[in-house]
Amino acid sequence: MHKPQKKTFNLLGHNNIEKFMLDSIKSRRIHHAYLLSGIEGIGKATFAHRVSRFILSNLYGDNMEIEKNNRTVNLINNDSHPDFMVLSKDSHNEKNVIEIKQVRKCIEFFSHTPILSKFKICIIDSIDDMNINSANAILKILEEPPKNSLFFIIAHNKETVLPTIRSRCLSLPFKKFTDNEIKNFVSERVSEDKILNLDKIVKISNGSIGKALSLINEDFQDINSKVNNLFDTNFSRNSYSLEDFINISDKLDLFFEIIICKIETLIKEIIQSNIQNERRQIEQYFNLRDHIHKIYFDGKKFNNLNNHMIIDVIFLIKETFDLRKINV
Repeated sequence: MHKPQKKTFNLLGHNNIEKFMLDSIKSRRIHHAYLLSGIEGIGKATFAHRVSRFILSNLYGDNMEIEKNNRTVNLINNDSHPDFMVLSKDSHNEKNVIEIKQVRKCIEFFSHTPILSKFKICIIDSIDDMNINSANAILKILEEPPKNSLFFIIAHNKETVLPTIRSRCLSLPFKKFTDNEIKNFVSERVSEDKILNLDKIVKISNGSIGKALSLINEDFQDINSKVNNLFDTNFSRNSYSLEDFINISDKLDLFFEIIICKIETLIKEIIQSNIQNERRQIEQYFNLRDHIHKIYFDGKKFNNLNNHMIIDVIFLIKETFDLRKINV
């Protein structure tokens, strides 16, 4: 399966990390494994592919820019470079994890010497998708790395990576983008008529440009509209059907994120205003937010049906408030 990062050449930000890596390559102080950590959608995979292209091209210039028609680039894009592989979960596999049999292919890959370059490179995207068996198998390679082997291990949550794996990697932490950086990035690349609720998109993206871009689509606009209806002062008169919400059950995480963002926005608005009985309303919203968090995390823990979780949230909102009396 083709990863979008494979054909993404430009890295936004993280200049300090790229400079460190460039200096390491030029001085021939390359570690055998790098742990690229940080939230999803901030450029870790883009960076890993960018460095891999640079190293495998054998050009070693003053920067990591490479022509898109370069032979190395074409081989990587066509999944045919003999010294490069990506270890990632198969989206068509019901288990939805990187399995031990995939790691065995990686072990086989490193059993051969490099053909076109000085290194053989493997990107693991991501180690969060590994089960304990596949993680332990990777650990064995990291403990006794083959000559001229190089790993770029992507971790969206560094704290969940086995300590034994972390200890054998050089850590490269990727920082979140600021709200202004995300806002400017999106505004420069997407026309205004396609950007609705930019402030909410920025808030939900939580420092991830990748996530911000994924939110600028019809799914976000549709779910955001439905959530706003739940908090509308004329809610009882809206044409409303549970089916409208059940149809978005495959976007469960986004639904909960938008709900939480809506509640926190309402809390902020009340605090900044002089609404009567504001303390009582704030407490109601805080309680509502806590209960919704519980529905979400309990649902994930006990593998509850997405539809049931959505319906529980809708009725919780209706039961908690007389929405016709809330000014939003």
